[in-house]
Amino acid sequence: MLAFVLAIIFFLLGMVFSFNRTISYSFGVLGAISAVVLGFEGYKDGFYHQWDIYNNVSLGINIDKVSSFFIIIAYICFALMAFYSIDFGKLFKKSMAFLMNFLMLSMLIVFCAADFISFLIAFKFVTIILFFSILERPNTQKEGYIFLAFSEVSYALLFVGFAVVIASNGLFLFKAGYNNVLFAVFAFLGFVMKMDGVPTHIWVPLVYPKAPSNIAAILSVPLTLIGAYGVFRVLVLSDNYSYVLGILAIIIGSISAFWGALQAARETHLKTLPAYSTIENNGMILTAVGLSALAKYSHLTVLSKFSYLTALIIIIAHSLSKTTMFLTIGHAKEMLGRDSIDDVRGILKHISKPAGIGLLISGLSFSAVPPLVGFVAEWMLLESLFQSYKFSDFLLKFIITFAGILIALAMGLSSFSMKKLVGFSDLGELNFELKRFKDFTMKWAENILSFLIITSGVLSFLIIKYLGYEEFLDGLLGVPKPTLIVSSRPIFGVISPFMFFIVVGFFLISLLIILKAQNKNVKTTIPWVGGLPLKENEVYNTRGYSFIVEYVLRGIYRTKELRTSVETYDISNAIYDFLVRFFKRLSAIVSNIIMNGYLHYYIIYIIAIFVIALIVFKL
Repeated sequence: MLAFVLAIIFFLLGMVFSFNRTISYSFGVLGAISAVVLGFEGYKDGFYHQWDIYNNVSLGINIDKVSSFFIIIAYICFALMAFYSIDFGKLFKKSMAFLMNFLMLSMLIVFCAADFISFLIAFKFVTIILFFSILERPNTQKEGYIFLAFSEVSYALLFVGFAVVIASNGLFLFKAGYNNVLFAVFAFLGFVMKMDGVPTHIWVPLVYPKAPSNIAAILSVPLTLIGAYGVFRVLVLSDNYSYVLGILAIIIGSISAFWGALQAARETHLKTLPAYSTIENNGMILTAVGLSALAKYSHLTVLSKFSYLTALIIIIAHSLSKTTMFLTIGHAKEMLGRDSIDDVRGILKHISKPAGIGLLISGLSFSAVPPLVGFVAEWMLLESLFQSYKFSDFLLKFIITFAGILIALAMGLSSFSMKKLVGFSDLGELNFELKRFKDFTMKWAENILSFLIITSGVLSFLIIKYLGYEEFLDGLLGVPKPTLIVSSRPIFGVISPFMFFIVVGFFLISLLIILKAQNKNVKTTIPWVGGLPLKENEVYNTRGYSFIVEYVLRGIYRTKELRTSVETYDISNAIYDFLVRFFKRLSAIVSNIIMNGYLHYYIIYIIAIFVIALIVFKL
């Protein structure tokens, strides 16, 4: 509890000292570190305390293994975001420091709340704070309200789900929702919306590019972790409905993963590409959680545990890699003042080596390059899906197999899009003049994140051991125990990122030494462009890179060839375009009927509402 109290105190001090950005963000770092300590303490021993306020109204703090895991991951990222913001935040108003500390405090309450009241109040604060954080950048009112609209729908679904529990048994605690079907449905849908599941994802590519990069990182990681945390909680409380919820999770998750990767493959905007990648990663998390629920329902205990562990590892991979990607992109974007991948080039060579290395490593992690943590996560997910043959239910076999196909396609498309982002932005040549500013803390935050991505992959067996899943660690054929990760018992598939790092690292170092000793000059060649001469002002751009995918999949992308450019369209927007037109028309009709300017109509409305309220509360 001391760490919990310290975290709250540090966050409050950060809010009080927001007039000084350095002090405020420093308190934020200390608060986040205290929260991480709280997470480790809670994962080991747990903590629960309940306050009975009035009759059945109770408030409580619940720090168990689930909440502790999410606190650890979210606040490791928060600590580095706050440290990064010591220098980055000077580019924005002082209010951002206040908002970030307030946000970290509110999210801590969300993860620790054992009751509906505390959760909903803290959840509402998170939404409001992020709304104002998005507005920190000029001309973002439209995007801020789009975010607010989708957040309110999610909040409304959760509110209804919690209200159902309160109405049925009068209790305000999460555990009171055990096996309540309406609570399970409404809460599940509300939390899935927070994970940006298709088709409720369309706000993501609109809002992320407009928000400051540290806020975009928060939207991508800690905010979506709230959704994942909620889904975990709902499935634990809904054993009787795990079959239906598991199927829904796999269907929504696999479609979201594929759709996010598909849209990222054609994207050319610097921050929209990782925004779509966030949708893909959250889809993978949802798929793994759904598979775990179905395996548990089918009494496949080992597969259920491995799939659950897979979801945890994907969360780690997504959180570390996406935080790194958004922070490094923000570093480059602010120095160049550009938004397009084609315009932001030469990050590694000309802008910042820590930013360039961070973008490279995070891109490789999302491309599932061993031994990085992204590779471990995606291997585990495929291994989980490959075991669909163990299910006796034909429907489950079909759904999981189909989900496996979508996930595999998503992984391939993700690698394609990450190669585009890293290849053009990180390894390209600088096109514009730099605007230098102090970036000491930004560089160190990027270095630490890059280190964490590498070590969490190489030492993933230690993470698995700490999480309590030693049954999936072994040794085989010269690979020492427990560095070998196995996907089932009896053994189905194996991988050892640690041994891969040792063996491949040895050969790479040897090769570099040999090449260095030979001291040969680097040869360059003129690029092949169909036999045509390449003019000085002509470059191969991201649109050219993506066009083959856009053209082959033109039925999905709705690719149109125009006189001056190539245009693609996310067809899921058509649903919302229709709804916008419909509700605008409906609201105009209703407003003409109700808001007609006659006073006696308004008096009738007030009396009617008053009478209805009396009847409802009387009942």
